Amino acid sequence: MKTNRDKIWNATLEELVARGRFKAIDIMSKLDMDESQRQTVRRTLNALEKDGWLERESKQSSIWRLGWKGRMLLNVSEETIERARA
Repeated sequence: MKTNRDKIWNATLEELVARGRFKAIDIMSKLDMDESQRQTVRRTLNALEKDGWLERESKQSSIWRLGWKGRMLLNVSEETIERARA
């Protein structure tokens, strides 16, 4: 059985490959999570950021993008990466 953290991790990778960027609310909506689970989502995204899978322009930014590890290890098109930077 997958934990919420596993589900968040998986949904995050799917969003990165599909769109190259997302907001935490996108992940919550995709997984049908309610407001009480927001902190779990934020903690998971922060851990992924720390490990290099994600990055943001600043700590206040709500938009998450591919980090260095994501660009190196995930099969994401250059077009998606460029579109996510816009």
